[in-house]
Amino acid sequence: MSALENLQEQLKNMGSKISQAIQDSPAFAQAKDRYENMDPPAQKMTFMLGVAVLLFLMFFIPFSYLSESQTSLSLFEERRNLIRELFKTHRDSTAAPDIVVPPSLEGLKSSVMSVIANAELLPEQNIGLSEGAIEGRLISSSLISSVLEVRLAKLNLKQIVDIGASIVSISSSVKMKDLFINANAQDTRYYDVTYKLYSLNVPTPNFESTQEPEPEKTSKKTRGSDE
Repeated sequence: MSALENLQEQLKNMGSKISQAIQDSPAFAQAKDRYENMDPPAQKMTFMLGVAVLLFLMFFIPFSYLSESQTSLSLFEERRNLIRELFKTHRDSTAAPDIVVPPSLEGLKSSVMSVIANAELLPEQNIGLSEGAIEGRLISSSLISSVLEVRLAKLNLKQIVDIGASIVSISSSVKMKDLFINANAQDTRYYDVTYKLYSLNVPTPNFESTQEPEPEKTSKKTRGSDE
């Protein structure tokens, strides 16, 4: 006898024992008596009700397991997506921002002088460049490396806009914090302008050499040399 046939025989014997135990129970005997004393319509109704209850139990148990598995799967996917978002947020927060290192103060002055030279201003229009002080509390002094003030005089509106745009485009790490415009005292058709530039304190990245040292070249022996 194979293992499958043996298992079927065991299940059959177990079913027979359970069925015999139910039939021998007082509750089954009492229910059987009540059923036999019913009129035919009541017996038919009771039989249909019993079949409905049996079918309900047969379908309810698998459905309950299926529903529970779907709930567990949804909970797992929700937690998995949450963990992915947490890891993504952690990677984004720890990734080094791609910020350009600003030019030095002397380099910034040189760039600004080039912008002024390209604007073809008269010598009296260039009041000069000077280092400024950090003002206000919105920006911490530790975030600023230098402050440069650019003073120009007798500019029209187009010159103010063009020069300001050229200065801002020098570096993405050089920000124009303030722009002061006042009418010229001698000719109110023109304006005296002060551009106040803040250079951000961006640390210079240290690029460590990851290249392996090249092996020393061994001198080839010439033909005819001693071995």
